[in-house]
Amino acid sequence: MGNLRSLLKLTPFLQKYKLLLFFVLISILSSSIIAIPIPYIMGRITDDVLIGSKSFRRFYFYIGIIAILYILKYLISVISNYLSSKFNNFVSNELRFVLIDKIMNLPMDYLGNVEKGYLQGRISECSSIASNLSTNIVGTLVNMFDAILSISTMFAINYKLATTVFILIPFFFIVVKVSNNGFTKNIERVLEASAILNAECFEIINGIEDIKVLNGKAYSLAKFKKKLEHLIKTTLKQNKIMILLTHNIAGINDLGTLLILLISGILIIKGQFTVGLYTTFSLYSGKIFTSTQFLANVGPSLKQTCLSIERVYEFIEMDDENKGKNQYLNRKIESINLENVTFKYKNNVNNVLDSLNFRINKGEKVLISGENGVGKSTLIKLLSGLYEPIEGRILYNNLDLVTINKESLRERIGIVSQNIFLFKGTVLDNILYGQNEKKREDVEKLIIKLNLEPYISRLPKGL
Repeated sequence: MGNLRSLLKLTPFLQKYKLLLFFVLISILSSSIIAIPIPYIMGRITDDVLIGSKSFRRFYFYIGIIAILYILKYLISVISNYLSSKFNNFVSNELRFVLIDKIMNLPMDYLGNVEKGYLQGRISECSSIASNLSTNIVGTLVNMFDAILSISTMFAINYKLATTVFILIPFFFIVVKVSNNGFTKNIERVLEASAILNAECFEIINGIEDIKVLNGKAYSLAKFKKKLEHLIKTTLKQNKIMILLTHNIAGINDLGTLLILLISGILIIKGQFTVGLYTTFSLYSGKIFTSTQFLANVGPSLKQTCLSIERVYEFIEMDDENKGKNQYLNRKIESINLENVTFKYKNNVNNVLDSLNFRINKGEKVLISGENGVGKSTLIKLLSGLYEPIEGRILYNNLDLVTINKESLRERIGIVSQNIFLFKGTVLDNILYGQNEKKREDVEKLIIKLNLEPYISRLPKGL
């Protein structure tokens, strides 16, 4: 889990916005290039002006150059941050749309057995994937570029000090490798615990009326608290690893700063180095250590992003309900034939329907009656293609249900559900839901035909 190859799954999304990503990279790299000369100029100010000539003219000249570079860096950074935010927004929402589309196409025998809050947790992960990915990839390129330019400049100035800094860099990665044991596995536990807690939250909110009626508040809170405590425990463990990782790296950073001061001080006392060059080295080494710290941390961060990608793609790569169903109902249903249909829900022991046989022809009116639990609603779900028989066949116009595209089937079936669910929007929106070829005028004609005008007129906002 957390394999970096998971990043390749996002290639279609990145390609769609590749031009925007290109401008993000160019703007950030430009900002990095502009900032590179600043430490060198500051060193020149120290040696040439503050210690040397003490010329106000040269001092203001150097300050002016630095000010211009800072202004350019500021403007380019604002543009790059805006473009990066735009890229993150597009990619995360595109991924969220694809995931919602996939979930709506999953078979009911799966959706009926997964907690809705768990699905919501996966959908929520989409927003973090794009932002983390953009931050990590762009940050990696920029920090590598910063480190290379800074090291090159330092070697050009003084190879002894530059070598000292260069030798310290591998220690960052050793520290990270030691501190990072178990990090990826714990991230997976945190994500899973968070999704389970979201599912519990959703269940409580969704069933709040029943909880009140059954006086089940204490029981629900106890379940919620248990899962919350598990999330806290796994999160604290992850935080402990990250704290050790961060402080170990900071310790190496402090050691590097001290070594530079030690060697620079010796060289300055011997007259082989200047205070200005020490200032330059200190600033460049700060950039290098900052870049190395980011690069050292990017591995765990990318692994967390990869885990989120894998968890989201568990759903995206599932077979949807129409996989392999290439038969389409292109004409009206003339007959429905059930042959030895047996069905039970996935987690049930007993069959709901057992060897059911009947035939309905066009024009016939059929009443299906029976006590609660005998399978009336289940039969309707089977006929509408929400579920498929575990044995036997359902034939529409002599086409087997298991081969029929479910959307083409439902286009020819009208259902009034016993469980009424109102979508957000107007009355008209709910009436026209799924009826793309119908308009308001069609609904108004139907209202007149059914003599429903008095009822509609009593609604506060009408249709």
